[in-house]
Amino acid sequence: MTREKIQEFTLRVSGANKTEMIVILYDIALTYAEDAKAALERSDTAAFRVEIGRIRNTLRELMDSVNTSADMGMNILKLYIFCNGELTRAYMDCDMDPVFHVVSILTKLREAYEVVSRQDKTGPVMENTEKVYSGLTYNRSLRSDDVSGSDVNRGYFA
Repeated sequence: MTREKIQEFTLRVSGANKTEMIVILYDIALTYAEDAKAALERSDTAAFRVEIGRIRNTLRELMDSVNTSADMGMNILKLYIFCNGELTRAYMDCDMDPVFHVVSILTKLREAYEVVSRQDKTGPVMENTEKVYSGLTYNRSLRSDDVSGSDVNRGYFA
């Protein structure tokens, strides 16, 4: 994952509510899948396995977020467990086909959660975050970020 992608995800996380956080986790997993594909295309099995591990870690976060008290939650958890098995198979065989299965499942779930996230009007999960303004400043080709209103006290009182 590139530094720009990491900054983009960090910025999105800072203002996301619970449902948007799930969408972001899907985006992170899909980005890792793209990185795994690129690693396999250049025959770098070690990097491929690292990326599969990252997808599995992200999938574990998604599993931890499931509400298993509802039938829908149990069905989603079963999908995650299936995806985890597919990722294990991909890791062992250094094969991209199981990852493609996982990507198709996660893409469909992401689309569903994105629709739900538009209806979720709860506040952001993170409180007391800095406001970031992005845009072009003195250099036309480079985007810069300005952190405004940063308070020395970020909610920690001694």
